[in-house]
Amino acid sequence: MAAPEASVKVPKVLIDQCLRLYSDNLYVIWPLLCYDDLHKLLNEKYDNCSVYWFLVALSAATLSDLQTEMETEEGVSFTGKQLSDLCMSSHHHFDDLRNSDIYRIMTYYCLHRCFAQFSDTKTSYRLTCEAIGLIKVGELHIEETYESLSFEEQQLRRKVYYLLLLTERYYSVYIHCTTSLDFTISPPQIEVITDPRLSLDSFLELIRVFTVPEKCFFDALAIDSASISCTEDSLKKIWRGLHTTSLEIEPWSYGYIDISFSRHWIRILAWKLASQIKGLGTDFLSNTNSVQIPVKIARNMLEDTFLTPKNFYEVLGPGISTKAMEVANALVDVVINQSDQNIKSEVCNVLCDISKFVFSLKHCDGKLIKNFAAKCQSALITLPISRSLQSSGESKDDASADISL
Repeated sequence: MAAPEASVKVPKVLIDQCLRLYSDNLYVIWPLLCYDDLHKLLNEKYDNCSVYWFLVALSAATLSDLQTEMETEEGVSFTGKQLSDLCMSSHHHFDDLRNSDIYRIMTYYCLHRCFAQFSDTKTSYRLTCEAIGLIKVGELHIEETYESLSFEEQQLRRKVYYLLLLTERYYSVYIHCTTSLDFTISPPQIEVITDPRLSLDSFLELIRVFTVPEKCFFDALAIDSASISCTEDSLKKIWRGLHTTSLEIEPWSYGYIDISFSRHWIRILAWKLASQIKGLGTDFLSNTNSVQIPVKIARNMLEDTFLTPKNFYEVLGPGISTKAMEVANALVDVVINQSDQNIKSEVCNVLCDISKFVFSLKHCDGKLIKNFAAKCQSALITLPISRSLQSSGESKDDASADISL
């Protein structure tokens, strides 16, 4: 079936307002182009098909992340959902099989962010795969292809490459697909800036957090089996390398929260993976015993929630609640496998606090919540929580979970 034609283009003024919002609030989390470069693109290449759809997709992702809408002078409102639907219905305009330019890659990346916010994980992952496929076609994963490019072009391509590498590694754990991108090109370089909102410090630190673990680590998690290549040394490297957050990052900023939750998440995954390797204990990961490791991680995570405005978590999307849920599940595993009642009591107290935080977030996945609730109930764990949790999941059956534990 032919996709419907877009009869009216999104007004320049509205796109420009979205670009300012992105620059002021979101560039530090997922840096693509600064406002000046985006504004120049809008003015000079508004009629260029691939550039136009990238700007519309970026506007859609911005409104979706910030959960807001824009209104034209004529009183017409646009939401992130409306703009993303417009892109998807007109995808034949930018889905050119003969071309893999950077704007098409960024369009798919922005649309992935939209559907992640809509809790449509399958569509979000598929859009990520489209972008990764174009990266391979354009050979952005080969360092030598950057040599002939200008500094600005190199920077943009490196940013896009690592944004997709981070995304793919996150999804490998939950979609259970092995990764294809690896640490094969150099990260973007630090830029001389006058506006602190354009700093790449937090993005580079997030890259470090996701690349301290080797590719085999995420592939082992994807197939839910401890890989032989995930040795004790590689797990030690993760534990030690992700022990602290860089002091250069502004505390309780968007970037800080993204980094700290990712760091806790990867460390708890390393703890779980270590317990799956035959003959390998987990005591080597810490000076404390294996039981105390997830408790320590959970307490570190709770410390990072203090003084953090709740809307920060909403902007960062469903990844925050998913990572927190991973820590909560690890605590349940400890309770199930622990016979000491005093230790069980201590773990349950921390589990209660983590659960309150997880259930307070808006973007919890319905299946994850229901599975977590069932796991707690089967382990006879009682949490002092009684409320109806709503989630815009993939189906009505998965969209809500009534939990009274």
